[in-house]
Amino acid sequence: MVGNTILCDYPLQAKNVYKIGNFNNPSIERIISKGTNIVLATDGNPDDKLKFLEKNNIKVLKFQPQKVNEISDMIKIISKEIGAAEKGNKLASKIDISIKNLIRNNVNKKRKFVFILQFDPIYTFSEETWIGDIFKLGGFINIIGNSPVKYPKITDEFLLKNKPDIFFLGNIEGKSKEESIEIYKTKLGKIYGDLKEKFNIVIVPKDILVRPGPRIIEGIKFLESIKS
Repeated sequence: MVGNTILCDYPLQAKNVYKIGNFNNPSIERIISKGTNIVLATDGNPDDKLKFLEKNNIKVLKFQPQKVNEISDMIKIISKEIGAAEKGNKLASKIDISIKNLIRNNVNKKRKFVFILQFDPIYTFSEETWIGDIFKLGGFINIIGNSPVKYPKITDEFLLKNKPDIFFLGNIEGKSKEESIEIYKTKLGKIYGDLKEKFNIVIVPKDILVRPGPRIIEGIKFLESIKS
């Protein structure tokens, strides 16, 4: 690993790796200067820069998993390309086992949910995403359904008409879990017109369910732990 983006922060050592810029604006000069042979890319990376790298004999592997099982396929491909096929196959196998266990241990059937990725405006995801696929396999019902818009912006009115049983939210930066829940209760209370209304808010640990990689095993275990 000769470089990564300023967003790469896991494992901790990733923070100390040479930075080539942001997700949507990487520096071609920095990538080439490090003698890069392979670039891992995804949707949202600028196509013109990826094509430039390919013209300069740098192999670009682009991934955008749509189903959760595609994450293990992705890991197998990457590990083979970097000469670590055995390790990659073992990790992919662990992910596949986790997915099978999630399906087998399904205890949340018919429980409606929304995962709010951000407020003001509110963004979430549909079933037609790899993360939506995980929840579906776990028996949760996404109030967005299989919308062709994979990461739609939703209105307060939509939440009013389609109140979920569970609100999944990330911890607010610099706030404790308890503080984050209180802030979210206030935001939701304003939407539903009742600041005293009770909401079933589940705080999801940072990044375990929003980045398609090895930590998805931890994310699946977290979903399995939600019993009520």
